[in-house]
Amino acid sequence: MKKRPDGGRQGIMKELRAAGMAAAMVAVVVLAGGPAYAGQNADPSISVSPSVVPAGGTVRITGSVPFQGCPQPDFVRVVGLDTLFPPDGFGPTATRDSHGAFALTYTVPTSTPAGTYHIGARCGGGNIGVVAMLTVTAAPLGAPATGAGGTAHSSSLPWTVVGAGCLLLAGVLVALRRRLAGRAS
Repeated sequence: MKKRPDGGRQGIMKELRAAGMAAAMVAVVVLAGGPAYAGQNADPSISVSPSVVPAGGTVRITGSVPFQGCPQPDFVRVVGLDTLFPPDGFGPTATRDSHGAFALTYTVPTSTPAGTYHIGARCGGGNIGVVAMLTVTAAPLGAPATGAGGTAHSSSLPWTVVGAGCLLLAGVLVALRRRLAGRAS
């Protein structure tokens, strides 16, 4: 093996530059071509946010249904149990954008019992084969304990007594004033 006068540094630098250029080209192809390719052969998806909500709460259901399995003009319908999507388990529909993505907002009925529910989707007459999980908690009962009179627990009796005392004192003062006004005339 011949030794170069520069210690072989130029050859190594050339190889490193070439490897760096090749890596950069691969990165450009993956980053630039990846989203277009991914949209063409994407798997269907569905998600729900938030994943835990009280009965009566609102959720956002999003996902994607590729056009290969369901023609573009067809809408997506969310499905689940009839307690989540009354009366028959078929929920609302959504249109898809040019990439197959859909999104909708749904208010969980207040009558929905607490529990974990599977949410699926249908398109083109069939299930798309994906499921999202939604946990429904019991709806809160009554108003929050804010300290506003009767809604706050264990604080209404003392304030009722204070209020009744003030009314009684005001009544006594009005009666005294009238009696004094009657004597003065």
